[in-house]
Amino acid sequence: MAEHLDETHTRPRICVAGAGAIGLTLAARLRLSGLQVDLVARGESLDVIRKQGIRLLDREGDHQVVVNVGTAGDFQQPDVLFMSPKSQDMPALATSIKHLIGPRTTVVPVVNGIPWWYFDGIDGGWAGQEIQSVDPNGILKEIIPSRQVVGTTTMITVERIQKGIARTFNPLQMTLGELDDTSSERLDGLASLLEKAGLVVRKAPRIRDAIWSKVVRNLISNPVSAITGATLRQNFGDAHLVDISRQMLHEVLPVIEAYGAKLEDDPQAILETGRLLGDVKTSMLQDLERGNQLELASICDAVLELAHLRGIEMPVTQAISNLAHFKSRQSGDAFAA
Repeated sequence: MAEHLDETHTRPRICVAGAGAIGLTLAARLRLSGLQVDLVARGESLDVIRKQGIRLLDREGDHQVVVNVGTAGDFQQPDVLFMSPKSQDMPALATSIKHLIGPRTTVVPVVNGIPWWYFDGIDGGWAGQEIQSVDPNGILKEIIPSRQVVGTTTMITVERIQKGIARTFNPLQMTLGELDDTSSERLDGLASLLEKAGLVVRKAPRIRDAIWSKVVRNLISNPVSAITGATLRQNFGDAHLVDISRQMLHEVLPVIEAYGAKLEDDPQAILETGRLLGDVKTSMLQDLERGNQLELASICDAVLELAHLRGIEMPVTQAISNLAHFKSRQSGDAFAA
């Protein structure tokens, strides 16, 4: 599969599925690097981007970018398919674009939380185990062959301020890794492609360590912020709130260890750096304010599911998750009314 990522032969055809903040950013940056980019969008977003293109405001300036935008049925199978929905929308997206996943398509799911592929590509008694919270009907495992997946985590703080318009002023960082933690030509090719698009890319020797390092940061801040309305500075600067986050952090450490993984960062440093990010609203708080469904399944429920499988209690995390679920339902009811 590596040859279509080698730009010395042919320029790879890229498809980005999802026109949210991350999808817009990836599509714009990849197009700015000179690549052919197809963007799968729908509804009003499709209409706006078709008429006006993508506008991306980032550290390099204010960019107006034209991409091929349409529904999934408008495109052919790409060499690389980036999937960038909210995690709870991944099964529906996969179903709608399954015809785009050919036998040689590299699939890069850019989502938050514990991924459905977590137990794929590894040996041992847990190989192939399903995570019900993120793939309850087995749709993702059925549609997306794990051998074609490259795992990823992102540190991209970007906001979609309007349909077709994304804004970020922080570095665009992405970590990549094969599911079996091996080196590969396609991994090198994908990293090169993203670096030429202006992203800071790291190839993780153990992708699940990188996944947990991102999950922990989300777990101890996102649901707390949804309940309290706190920014990251407030969450990690207020003595009462940071104590809750600290307890959640200590509860998740045995879960990570139980699955043979480890954090890439010092736990105390995670708490300290959270405050330094300033008055930033977490993605979950932004979703709550807009009446959108919260990404609780992949960030909270999946972690609690993995803990339960190992007989590990997480009482504080469970309580915070329950409250966040209540807030999510309450917000959805208010906007529906």
